[in-house]
Amino acid sequence: MGRTAVQSLLKTDQGINKLRGKFFTVDGIPLMATFHPSALLRNAELKAPAWEDLKTFARELSKYKE
Repeated sequence: MGRTAVQSLLKTDQGINKLRGKFFTVDGIPLMATFHPSALLRNAELKAPAWEDLKTFARELSKYKE
């Protein structure tokens, strides 16, 4: 999720660069901040780090099997 969403859920004003790559739990739901898709459209250099974030999050989610 992007900056606005993660700031709202975590009730913080920290920027996306400080929050991304870290895991949080909100009401028992795992959460990880990354760049919003529109940011990727504006800046292609963010695509590689966003892809790494998504792969990391997928690995983390695999630990939550029912």
